[in-house]
Amino acid sequence: MRSSKTLVGLTLAALALPLSACGAGDPNAGGSDASGGDQPLRIGVSVYNMSSFITAGKEGMDTYAKANNIELLWNSANLDVNTQASQLDQYVQAGVDAIVVVPVQADSLGPQVTAAKAAGIPVIPVNAALNNPDVAGNVQPDDVAAGEQEMQMMADKLGGKGNIVVLQGPLGQSGELDRQQGIENILAKNPDIHVLAQDTANWQRDQAVNKMKNWISGFGDQINGVVSQNDDMGLGALQALKEAGRTGVPIVGIDGIEDGLNAVKSGDFIGTMLQNGTVELSSGLAVAAKIAKGEQVNTEPVYDMPKITQDNVEDAIKHVVTERQAFLEQLPQLTEDNLKTGNIAYEGLPGQER
Repeated sequence: MRSSKTLVGLTLAALALPLSACGAGDPNAGGSDASGGDQPLRIGVSVYNMSSFITAGKEGMDTYAKANNIELLWNSANLDVNTQASQLDQYVQAGVDAIVVVPVQADSLGPQVTAAKAAGIPVIPVNAALNNPDVAGNVQPDDVAAGEQEMQMMADKLGGKGNIVVLQGPLGQSGELDRQQGIENILAKNPDIHVLAQDTANWQRDQAVNKMKNWISGFGDQINGVVSQNDDMGLGALQALKEAGRTGVPIVGIDGIEDGLNAVKSGDFIGTMLQNGTVELSSGLAVAAKIAKGEQVNTEPVYDMPKITQDNVEDAIKHVVTERQAFLEQLPQLTEDNLKTGNIAYEGLPGQER
């Protein structure tokens, strides 16, 4: 469920185009236009921020969209709930066929989901949940399990004893809540591991640098490990530790972004959980498109993150970095196959099963 980049624009001019409202079950959705050509689905996407994870996810969605005659309208909320609400309002007014949202907060966007449903436009949260019964689908990672597995890696590394700090995602976002729950589940089984401090760095590397510097100043050598709810924040902690002359402090993350995988390969991270945004967000878009066209699909598939250590990191790097173009070329078919089998995280890594 992530370093800030510039807004991927969805211009108001584009939204102001006169559109016919094509929603779930509309016979014209994905049909033919007046010239006899295939009319693309128009799907609006609003993400919490253009993090490393979302940037990779956008590439996956763009690839799936190109292969399936889908026009994507993209926007980032820059971690602002009100901005995201306005973006969804604009999508509803534009009469898009479906809306994919990676929400800033779980308890948000209620009026927008209601308005979209009334207009026949399905809303599908992906990667981060919305606490709303009116969403049309829900494509989520098992963040509790990911939090449990990263904390277990740290517990094993520390031998069940030591002091840690925890870097959290945006407070109130489902990914933060669920990953924290997973971490606490394992901490409850390891009473000799103590949390010196925990706080949000909003999935962002630069914020984590500053947070970690403060903790190093306050706790010094008492810090025996860093549990980060995503790779970007873990990388920020790594930078702060190196600048302070601290080496060998184990760090664990989640997401499996390029820099995170390289940190596992080098030994700077003890591991990460692979949440390949390219694969997960492609699946979310595929579910949204099928709902919009009235096709049969599992509307609530779960993304189960595989654990990445030095034993299998090279294979993960191929899909995320070194053989990425070849991976993207087969992504649309992989996405379709995964929806049929139910394992939307499958990408052929060693140990993965359909």
